[in-house]
Amino acid sequence: MIKPRRILFARHAQTDWNDSSRYQGRTDVPLNGGGRRQAESLARRLASWRADRVLSSTLVRARETAEIVMEKMPDPPALELSEDLIELDFGEWEGMSVSEVRQRYGELYERWRDDPASVDPPKGEPFDDVIRRVNRAMSPILSSDAERVLVICHGGTIRAAVVSLLGAPSSIAWRIRIDNCALFAVDILAGRCSLAFANDALHLFAGNVRAEQIPLLP
Repeated sequence: MIKPRRILFARHAQTDWNDSSRYQGRTDVPLNGGGRRQAESLARRLASWRADRVLSSTLVRARETAEIVMEKMPDPPALELSEDLIELDFGEWEGMSVSEVRQRYGELYERWRDDPASVDPPKGEPFDDVIRRVNRAMSPILSSDAERVLVICHGGTIRAAVVSLLGAPSSIAWRIRIDNCALFAVDILAGRCSLAFANDALHLFAGNVRAEQIPLLP
């Protein structure tokens, strides 16, 4: 039986702005103490998962998460940093909380949440542009023979990747829940992409079960 290739996406760990539900976008906010603990749990979960390639956004919250994860990886490859994987630019909404954006921008915000490709945040990045640059980052992965690839980036760019790889409409983007340090797996077989699992964050809630004992689907 031929096994599919797998792209494993992980959202970066928590920051102070995540704690206060603020749009970060291109603002380079570092992990907080809780975020570093989250990344360490993710590292234990992936400690026995052998990656052929590891890619990360260049923003510090993603890069720090990747570095913590790779410390426990067996014989890790060199970390590849990609600006194409950075979070989307939220324009005037950056630094604002979700409730503040909803209050000030009302209908515009709701239209963007319904379908981010239909309207842009003021002075922000069109979602179609996000998809194009994420596709640029994914293209060499899809054309390579790497069997296991770990991509650590952001909620917006993971959503763009999932929409593009699965051929799904952009209107589902904000209906996809992506928690900090959660995992999404996309399998590739015979040139077709399928979603293997989504928003797997069991390692953050393992309690007395060690994170490394929680299996990933094959």
